[in-house]
Formats: sequence, C-alpha cells, structure tokens
Amino acid sequence: MLRKLINTTWAGQLHVLGKTVFVEHTSKFHTSIAICAKRNPFLGKLEESFNQSPRSEEKSKKQGIKNYLKKHQRYADYNYQEWRFPKSNRAIDISCTRDIIQPYEDDKSGSKSSLSVRKKLSDLRYDILHNRIVKKRVDNFHRKRFPAEAQDIYIKAHDLLNTPNWTMVNREDTEERLQNLVTEHAYTDMVKGLDSKTVIWKWNESLEPPRVVRIRASPMITDNNYYGQVTVRFHSKQTLAIYDRFGRLMYGSPDEARNVLEFVVFERHISYPYGCWRIHGKIASDSYQKEPMRKTVAVMKRKPQRIESAEWHEQEEKENHYKWYPERYHYIAKKEALKYLRRDSKYWGKRRKKRIYTHHKAPVVRLRGPVARLVRRKRNIVREMREHGKLPYPPRDQDS
Repeated sequence: MLRKLINTTWAGQLHVLGKTVFVEHTSKFHTSIAICAKRNPFLGKLEESFNQSPRSEEKSKKQGIKNYLKKHQRYADYNYQEWRFPKSNRAIDISCTRDIIQPYEDDKSGSKSSLSVRKKLSDLRYDILHNRIVKKRVDNFHRKRFPAEAQDIYIKAHDLLNTPNWTMVNREDTEERLQNLVTEHAYTDMVKGLDSKTVIWKWNESLEPPRVVRIRASPMITDNNYYGQVTVRFHSKQTLAIYDRFGRLMYGSPDEARNVLEFVVFERHISYPYGCWRIHGKIASDSYQKEPMRKTVAVMKRKPQRIESAEWHEQEEKENHYKWYPERYHYIAKKEALKYLRRDSKYWGKRRKKRIYTHHKAPVVRLRGPVARLVRRKRNIVREMREHGKLPYPPRDQDS
C-alpha cells in the first residue's frame, strides 16, 4: 500500500514516495493509486491544504509531508488514526432479533372448516420453505432430531435459575453460562426478581415427546443476514416453588409436581457459522389453569400512641395559656445559641449596626453610658421572666 500519495497540480504532476512522475492527465493513474485516493479522505484534506499557495507546495516537496506537517504544526488538524489507517465503516453486530417473528397459535378446537384447513396448508407450506433456508445454512439441523437438543437447552437454562447458583461465589459463572443458553431478549425476563426471591425448580419427566411446531427465518439489514426461529412444544411435569425474601411461599409447591404445556421459541443467527441455538421466548398455553400469586407482604397501619410528654404539654397549655405563644421556643433557642458566640467589641458593633439598619418603624434612640446599660439590663430581666412564664405578656389586639 502506498503510504504517501499527493496530487499537487492539475497538469498531471504526481509525487509518489518522494519521486516526481509526469503523466498526461490525472485520470490515467494506476488503479491502486486511484482506489487509495478515493478511500483515504486524509489525502484529500492534505491536497486542499497544500494547494492554497505555490510557496507551501514547494516547501512540502523539499521537506516531505511528515516534516512539513511537523514543522508547521498542521498534523494537529487531523486524527492520528486517520493518518495511520484509512477510514472504514464500522461493522454492526446484532446478536438476536427484537421479538418472535410469527408467534404460534395453539388450535385446540379441532374444527375442519375450509378456513382452518387452508390456514394449516399455508403454515405447512411456509414451514417447508423456511426449513430449507435453515438447513441450507445450518448443516446439522434436522426437524426430527432438534427437539432432543432443545430439551437439553431448556433444562440447563432453567436449572441455572435456582437460587444456589446466584450466590456471590457462583453468580459470575452462572451469568456467563446463562447468556450462552438464552438470548438478550429473554435474559431480562428470566432473571427479573431473582435477587429478592428464592426459586426451586426441577424437571421431573416428559409427558409427551417434544416436537417442532413452527420454523421461521427472516433476514435483517441485508438479504443474506438470516436469523432462524424454531418453536418447540413441551408437555412435561415440573416442580416449582417461589419464596419471598422472608421465606414465605408465594407460588407453587416444593413437593407437588404439576403438568406444564409450553411453546418455547429457540433462535440462532444462521448466517453466522459459529452460532448456537438459544431460548428466545415463550408462548403460554391455556390448557392448564394457573395458580394466582400469593401476596405475602402487607402494609400495617400503626395506631398513634400518645406519650406522657404530649399529655403534660396539653395540660400546661390549658393552665398557663399566657406563656404558650409561637415565638417562645424560637427566642429560647436563640438565647442558647448566643452563649457560644464570641462577644467582643466587633460583634456588638455588628449587632448595633444591624439593629439600626433593620429598624423602620420608629427612629432609634441611642442611650449612652450607664443609662443604656441599666435599660438593657432591665429589658433582659423582663424578657427572661416572660420566657420562663414568671411574667405574663401584654395582651394583644383582637384585630391582629
């Protein structure tokens, strides 16, 4: 690959690896040079910057591209990766589809009307077509042999949901193993709530052999990028018990096994040669009645308990109503806080200035000397007596 490539003039003069080559026209470049110029936009930027003036063009010829950029600090305008490697489009990796391509509907009616027969024939035709698409890309896929593999995946994935596998020691290993058996679409639903619950699950036996009921394949983004989905019918006997965080039984029973009929969808990126089949979703069946989830946590309303101090305060308020006013506790707390302040001349000066500035109702009368100290002492005595209830407050106006 040519690392240095620049087209200096429109007359056909080309500089390649420090050598000057004359050609008749720029369209007669070698194919590899033309492709390189097309794919590397960095060279286009350099060409625009060098063609600004003939003087810079001559300097770049003498010094070379790297030395010219380093000297004139032009390399700072471009990305290092862009200089070192040509730009390429990033690859998009989609591990699974967003939903089930065509959900299977269990027909329990058994009707033989013309519409139902026509629908069954169309489904069978689509199954055959999509089966060919899957077998073309997955060599070892077979409709009759796949249910055994699917049952093995189903049992392994559900065994990992048991609570002993989600301890601090085993959690990381369990998550890694579960992601190999379950797609990202189904992972969040299967793991939801495991932190606050205790799960005990067990596969007892299969009542009917599992069988494939639907095969679908769909391309994504490009026509050759196929994802295959196979729906398998499981009719089995399982044991499930779910306990809440306090150990109370919420759902199921640890001793009683129940019949379960499920349609499980398995998905695989069939265009990717190293892909594997994983659980993608479930389609519930109404064949067996489901047990409702028990509510084990109740919100208890506490009765308000009266304490002795509240009764004492109510009695004091009735007997000595003159000392119960809203500002009482505020003044007491304010006085307690003043004990810990540093009362120097600067502090008192600030207090006096603040009192003067915030007083708007009447002019401030400044008393000096012993008269001011006497008045202040008398005011403090009266305030303390009112705070402690020894002296009543003056009556307030009825209007206020």
